[in-house]
Amino acid sequence: MKRAVYASLICLFAIVFFASVSMAQVEEMAIGNTFGVGARTMGMGGASVGLADDFTALYWNPAGMAQIQKFEFFSSFSHNRATTNTYFTGDETTGTSRSQMRPNSIGFVYPVETRQGGLAVGFGYNRPQNFDYQTAIQGIDPSSGTDFSGFAVDETDVNRGGIGIWSFGASVYVTKRVLVGGSLDFWNGNSLNELDTEATDILNVDNEWSRFRYGDEVDRVYSGVGGRIGLLAHLTDTINFGLTLVAPVELGVDEVWYQSTVDVFDDGEKSTDSLNGEQTYDIERPFEVGAGVAVKLLNKRLILAGDVQLTDWTQTRYDPAPADDISQDNFEKFYAVTLQARLGVEYRIPVIDTHVRVGYFRDTIPFTGTEVENARDFLTMGVGKIFEDSLKCDVGYMLGSWQRSGYELTTEQLTHRVFVSAAYRF
Repeated sequence: MKRAVYASLICLFAIVFFASVSMAQVEEMAIGNTFGVGARTMGMGGASVGLADDFTALYWNPAGMAQIQKFEFFSSFSHNRATTNTYFTGDETTGTSRSQMRPNSIGFVYPVETRQGGLAVGFGYNRPQNFDYQTAIQGIDPSSGTDFSGFAVDETDVNRGGIGIWSFGASVYVTKRVLVGGSLDFWNGNSLNELDTEATDILNVDNEWSRFRYGDEVDRVYSGVGGRIGLLAHLTDTINFGLTLVAPVELGVDEVWYQSTVDVFDDGEKSTDSLNGEQTYDIERPFEVGAGVAVKLLNKRLILAGDVQLTDWTQTRYDPAPADDISQDNFEKFYAVTLQARLGVEYRIPVIDTHVRVGYFRDTIPFTGTEVENARDFLTMGVGKIFEDSLKCDVGYMLGSWQRSGYELTTEQLTHRVFVSAAYRF
């Protein structure tokens, strides 16, 4: 009986301890983590609110779709490789990486003939959020005064999934130079988090306990309905101004979880236990406001574009809270207002009729529960070419890195993202 009580206490403490070490805490995966859509746009750092002249306008600024004068079928894929280094016990580093190829966008824009101006409708899928990454921890627990002080920790935390948006939208010229548009968005996706932790008493700091293993698996399915509206104004023949408003989304979450523990004692006795359950709750996302400018120079061979997007993540809410230890003011305490910045340049080389692009993308981390050494900054580049005025092919590349520290752990991540898009107009 004493051994069973001891094991139960160890299990309870381990769940709390390893949740902290793996930085699970109260950070919400579905908040932030912007991935981006479209190879041309992401090659220009995601600066598209003031351009919005292909299918991905349905996501960036639906007002721009009426600029498309031919039927367009668009498809895009992305490949993401995230390499993570963790520092758990000083200078000792544990590295791991994860890569995944996924569909990024697919859909069409159909222009409708009008007596004047223009009208277009669009339908399709864009996948702006990605959760494919993993971290690993190896080393002696540096804390003191706990049941696990001095134990060797070996932990792997794997995340998979993402969130996509099915949208139906329309755009129309309300004057010769001003377009307005909107979309109805159906959010859906999933995430799978698998945590596997083992602590071993290799230094013999405990006279009874030898090894402990803890597994935690959380499988989520997301769904919700939202919308966005946009405006695009051609201020002059060379300057565009765009504005977007993303409506709040009540993102429903269906969660299934499973936890298991295994205790091994010095005398060889083993104790196992497991728990499982499911729950349903909502994540109420706030308004998002974006604005962008695009300037076309040198007979439109050179394009300069810049966007900003403001989101007050402190207004996010759980309904109800997914765990008893998550307070109602969780987002007010641990999240911040973010200003996402996107800058891009595109130049068409006349001799080979090819577009080359460079850009900068800052996806500010909204979670304030850890110390951020540098934000998610990405340098981007890309190239594109149009064949026979109908087939447009683009490739975009993004390189980004950031570092966060907290809970006795420092995490550095380096990310490579490749986007490949093709659009056929007829």
